[in-house]
Amino acid sequence: MPPTHILLVVLIQICWGATYPLCKPYVEVFPPMALVAMVYAFVALISAPLYPRPKTPQRTLFLLGFFGGALQTGMVFIALKYLPASTAVLAMQAQLPIGVVASWFMGRDKPSIKNSLGSVICLVGIVIVVGKPEATDAWFGLAAMLLGVASWSVAQAAIPVVAKDQGMMLYAGMTRYAAPQMLVMSLIFEHGQLHTLGDVPLSAWGAVPIIALAGFAVPYAIWYWLLMRHRVDELMPFVLLMPIVSILVTTTLLGEPLPPALLLGGAVLIAGLAVIVFKRRRRPPALGETGAN
Repeated sequence: MPPTHILLVVLIQICWGATYPLCKPYVEVFPPMALVAMVYAFVALISAPLYPRPKTPQRTLFLLGFFGGALQTGMVFIALKYLPASTAVLAMQAQLPIGVVASWFMGRDKPSIKNSLGSVICLVGIVIVVGKPEATDAWFGLAAMLLGVASWSVAQAAIPVVAKDQGMMLYAGMTRYAAPQMLVMSLIFEHGQLHTLGDVPLSAWGAVPIIALAGFAVPYAIWYWLLMRHRVDELMPFVLLMPIVSILVTTTLLGEPLPPALLLGGAVLIAGLAVIVFKRRRRPPALGETGAN
């Protein structure tokens, strides 16, 4: 992978790792689904004149927008509302083992002992981080997060197969469907949005375009551009950076504590991710081992 592409994928993990925990204060003042709808609507509006005609079929964009956008982000924001930001972001890393399983079912990869072991270690780490939720809201937040990461993992496994666009063109097409999908979900499942939005401070409104651009439009456009140029297994090792960035943000900027269970579970989780994403290099054949017998 060229050095510039490495820098880009590192930048993506920094953006994602910082954005999700920093959204925690805003899901406390905005209804989570309504906030996601506004974020996607902002991205769709500013990208429409620049990327008007995606080549990917509209039905495909509708499904990718739902599973890779509306459902995924909506569930993650709901989880952020009901869980501590550090717990939510570490639980989000279940996307990798779930993605491994999704690739098996889609025939893009074969089951392996290494990936199975890494997935089990990841799940153990998540169990340690989450512990035993005592409140119903915590269970609800955890279930929402797992649904969101499962949706995202399936979409990422499908995109290289079904999409005919890349980068911002693909993401723009997805947001045009994700925004109204999320709006409908907000109207169905959230109540009193107009009253709630009327009480939102001006500073929170100002954060919406920043979240849309720095947390979604830019990193996702780069991600989908890289996804069309590199194998998923080349990009996935950099996912290890995201939880590290997130924990730094939650402790330094949000002031969340670092209990021993969080540190232990996070370490186990990252170890499991490492088992999955890192591949052992094949030993080059020694002199005399090649050629015809």
